Amino acid sequence: MNRSDNKALTLKQLTLQLHPERALWAVQHPDGGWLRAFRHALGLSLRTVAAVLKVSPQAVHQLEKSEAAGSISLRQLEAAAGAMGCRLVYAIVPRQGSLAELAGAPPQAGRG
Repeated sequence: MNRSDNKALTLKQLTLQLHPERALWAVQHPDGGWLRAFRHALGLSLRTVAAVLKVSPQAVHQLEKSEAAGSISLRQLEAAAGAMGCRLVYAIVPRQGSLAELAGAPPQAGRG
């Protein structure tokens, strides 16, 4: 698979993952992390992202590793996303069902 095919496949996979009709709880964390997945889907090199962040390509690689390991700070994640023309959206969602169900509250009429 060549570079443009890989980019197209990654872009398609992310688009399906983040489709507005898909429940947030169903979104799966990419194996290599969101930063790496987005960078690949956008066809950006480590060097390109590093130039925007004014850091070394190795520092961007380390950010990607930290994000995949779950040890990146929200501030770092937001900066890296911004360097790729994206924004960070942070959410906490129930693993299953609704927040009302998780809290043991009866669902409100007209909402599901």
